[in-house]
Amino acid sequence: MDKKNIAAAFESYIRAGIKTEKTKSLGIEVEHFVLDKDTLKSVPYSGDGGVKEIIQKLMAIYPDAEPIIGEDILGFNTRDFNITLEPAAQIEISVAQSDDIRRIGDIYKDFYGKLMSVVDPLGLCLCEVGCQPVSHVDDLELIPKGRYRLMDEHFKKTGTGGRQMMRGTASSQISVDFTSEDDFRRKLQAAYFYTPLFKLGTDRVKTFQGEPVGMRMKRTDIWNRTDPSRCGVLPGVFKPDYGFKDYAEYLCSVPLIFIPENGTERYTGFATAPELFAGREITKSETEHVFSMPFPDVRVKRYLEIRGADAMPFEGGSAFCALVKGLLYSEDVLDYVQMCIREKGLNEDSIRDTEASLMKNGWDGVVYGQSAREFLKETLDMCEKNLTAEEGVMLRGWQWEG
Repeated sequence: MDKKNIAAAFESYIRAGIKTEKTKSLGIEVEHFVLDKDTLKSVPYSGDGGVKEIIQKLMAIYPDAEPIIGEDILGFNTRDFNITLEPAAQIEISVAQSDDIRRIGDIYKDFYGKLMSVVDPLGLCLCEVGCQPVSHVDDLELIPKGRYRLMDEHFKKTGTGGRQMMRGTASSQISVDFTSEDDFRRKLQAAYFYTPLFKLGTDRVKTFQGEPVGMRMKRTDIWNRTDPSRCGVLPGVFKPDYGFKDYAEYLCSVPLIFIPENGTERYTGFATAPELFAGREITKSETEHVFSMPFPDVRVKRYLEIRGADAMPFEGGSAFCALVKGLLYSEDVLDYVQMCIREKGLNEDSIRDTEASLMKNGWDGVVYGQSAREFLKETLDMCEKNLTAEEGVMLRGWQWEG
């Protein structure tokens, strides 16, 4: 296949994600650091009381658990959620999509309680925050997963943040559906429009590697230094006609780092999909791999994956679900965002400039020419109009300016 045909295949893959019925479905992923209670140092994957042992004990609690086996046990799946491990053994729960935030919360709370019943007797605790509070990333081992070893080496060539990102950060991510290409564009642009707020409103990082951070949105700083070819803001995302084809062409420009081959991974460095798959058909599994390798703030698969928020405890996760639901599943909000983009002439640099202001000044910063605090107030008020009373309580249950 040539580049044109590969891009067309990617475009078709996204198009297949269009939902025929309108829903307000959300999926959430939350990553957790496992720390020693006394020292707050990170717990490794291996060894007595390590994360591997924790996963095995946790699996025994769930009769329907199906283990995820790679080079070793790397998580498990259940009917309601999946458990996977991030590079330095951060435990991630992915809750199945639902339009009922309370149900999502009930599944997560039940899991969290069971996980605590495993870690607490071991003298361990869970920490939901954007960056490792005490442990230095150089002291943290990678889990036994080939792709992480290859990525770890590759990111040494692309910036100064890769090692810190893989071992020292944790996030919360929400997925939303789209019902047409126009709906895709409007939701993607709205998600990017609000991403600076998502980042600042979930930032609770005070220390990183045992030192005061001296800035806001430290996790964003780390991602900014990881690999500009696959992170941050999508090129041209605020274009009036941004569509599936634009994202497909973006995928064709992103180096893949590696490709799955013969049951393992082959390092491919800076080669892109059109270079690696030239002259033959690209398979479904290869296509899915390509879609998994970029890490922009909003990633496209057969849904939109909003990736800007830090890891946070239950109250924050529920509030974030409510915030995203009230914003992205409201036609009035999507219309408002379109108006702001056009009237203010916003582009990728507008997002970056806003984030730079918030990283330096926090809530005294400026969002698209407006006071950050005023922008937050207007956003929460607008969002709450699109929620049930119960969801509104969830939205206000998190101290956004904390």
